[in-house]
Amino acid sequence: MKLYYIPTTRAVRPRWLLEEMEIAYDLVRVNMSMTKQPEYKELHPHSKVPVLVDGSVTIFESAAICAYLADKYIGLGFAPLPDSPERAYYHQWLFYAAVTLEPPVEHYMFNVLPNLPEKLLPGFVRLETSKQESRQWFDRVAEPLREVLVGRNYLVANRLTAADIITGGVLLWAKKLGMLLDDDPLSEYINGLMQRPAFIRADEDFYAKIATM
Repeated sequence: MKLYYIPTTRAVRPRWLLEEMEIAYDLVRVNMSMTKQPEYKELHPHSKVPVLVDGSVTIFESAAICAYLADKYIGLGFAPLPDSPERAYYHQWLFYAAVTLEPPVEHYMFNVLPNLPEKLLPGFVRLETSKQESRQWFDRVAEPLREVLVGRNYLVANRLTAADIITGGVLLWAKKLGMLLDDDPLSEYINGLMQRPAFIRADEDFYAKIATM
């Protein structure tokens, strides 16, 4: 099993899950020039990270990779069983993180770091929402997350799942960008996740700037 990886990118998320699972994998560190090579484009059509290669399976998108791994090793408990009531909420928060929570964080990032390249996203789209509007957008969509975390450390059945990995990965960017106040319940949530030994192993470059990927 190989994970193609660039520090501070979305690739941290599946690496974190793999570290939590304590299963063997090869970490393939790549850089921007390597992703432009034809052979890499065969792995990812948009020349991005992460990519997971697991035998005959080659898969991209961090949330999809994490969902795949959690199901493949479902006995480890990082995804609820398919017939359990918790499975619906697991899917809800997994998709929420990727589809609803991340876009305002990404738009805020492009306002703070306007020279940050993002493949497939034209410049006028990046900056069509102001920094203040992106922050307000984030605060609105994050409210359900704040509510569900009252008195809880994790999103589903109060135990760590892949939904926390993806949500935590988005909030990690928000934290690095200064979008989270100290008294925000989301700060307590992400700070707790960041204390996990597997996270520390996965994101050894936390204090680096967000990468250009």
